[in-house]
Amino acid sequence: MLIALSTVFIILLAIVVTVTRYPELNSTIVLFLISLGLMQNELKFKHNLYFALVSMVIITLVKMLLLDLGMKIFMLTPFNLYLWTGSIIHLIVSTLTFIGILLARKRIQKIAQYIVGSPLYYITYILLIIGFIIELILTQPSTEFLAKINQQYSEVSYNSAIIIFLLLLIIVLISSHLSKEKLREEHEKRLDKELLDYVEKLEDMHDELASFRHDYMNVLLSLEEGIRTKNVKEIEQVYYDVIAPTLKTINDHELDIAKLSRIQIPELRSVLRAKVGTAQQQQIKVTLDIPENIESVSMTIISFIRIISVLVDNAIEEAVCSEEKILQIAFFEMDSRQYFIVRNSSKGEAIDLQKIYEKNHSSKEGARGYGLFSLKRIINKTNNATLETTYVSPYFTQTFILNEMK
Repeated sequence: MLIALSTVFIILLAIVVTVTRYPELNSTIVLFLISLGLMQNELKFKHNLYFALVSMVIITLVKMLLLDLGMKIFMLTPFNLYLWTGSIIHLIVSTLTFIGILLARKRIQKIAQYIVGSPLYYITYILLIIGFIIELILTQPSTEFLAKINQQYSEVSYNSAIIIFLLLLIIVLISSHLSKEKLREEHEKRLDKELLDYVEKLEDMHDELASFRHDYMNVLLSLEEGIRTKNVKEIEQVYYDVIAPTLKTINDHELDIAKLSRIQIPELRSVLRAKVGTAQQQQIKVTLDIPENIESVSMTIISFIRIISVLVDNAIEEAVCSEEKILQIAFFEMDSRQYFIVRNSSKGEAIDLQKIYEKNHSSKEGARGYGLFSLKRIINKTNNATLETTYVSPYFTQTFILNEMK
């Protein structure tokens, strides 16, 4: 929809500029880009204006410099100069610029996001505004005021545009390096946090085992008293009321934990073991189904762990509030696909599946619902991943599917 709208706007703008002969009307692209940003409803106005200026100024400066370079290169060739030569060079430059932006769009987005949160933000903002004004002067404007400035200061404006371009290029290169460092630091912090969480879960399990040992000693003392007094009814009561249910719980718990050993990825196995432990501590009935060994996943392990962590965490938070307190996790491979399925009981309230992935939507307290929005963004950036969501009261099911990478 946005692509079609943008195409129609550009075509109409080109017609208007051609008919009116007011090239400065091209600056309305900034207003159009701001409108698109506001339609997305994700950024503040100043950030929308910033990204609109980035798009307008950077692309125009790059095209201007490439056009100048292209004409100089053409003049060195033995070919004749025709009226349409400039149009052909302009078309080639525009095509190359578009392809370059298309190939580097993800990297550009990361750099821009870093700049917005850094001290370089306001410096680039000022440079972009100056660059925008210079571009208005250099477009051979029809407005009398701008035309007069163009005649008097065109060379100065051109040199200033080159300087601004070089300054922005230096800032982009610095930001690119710093953004990589920031991502590396965030990655290390996330790994450290996951390790600490896992250690805490191990400590909790150790405390639980110590508590269980203490309670079981008391049970044995009760049995001892029954045996000493030869009270068979007391012995039977202790066995059926305490020992038999406990043995079943232990066997089920050990069986589920044993299934995790089929996951041959240590960090993933550790995360799932910790999540299962967390659920069981909250009296949630956990069922694991991992029929065969899983040796690898068809995406980066960090992204995969982030996705399944959000799915399982949300399932635990919902299941603990439900009456049944059920959590089922399945992880298997079939027909060159990997399936990670999380099913949990819920409170039975109606769930709008269209809204749960929106940024500001949450059925929980605080900002914990933001995880699903973040999860959806990761999946949308992964070509071989899909997420299917179903709700049949009172059970909520998330099916994460990974196609095998070819």
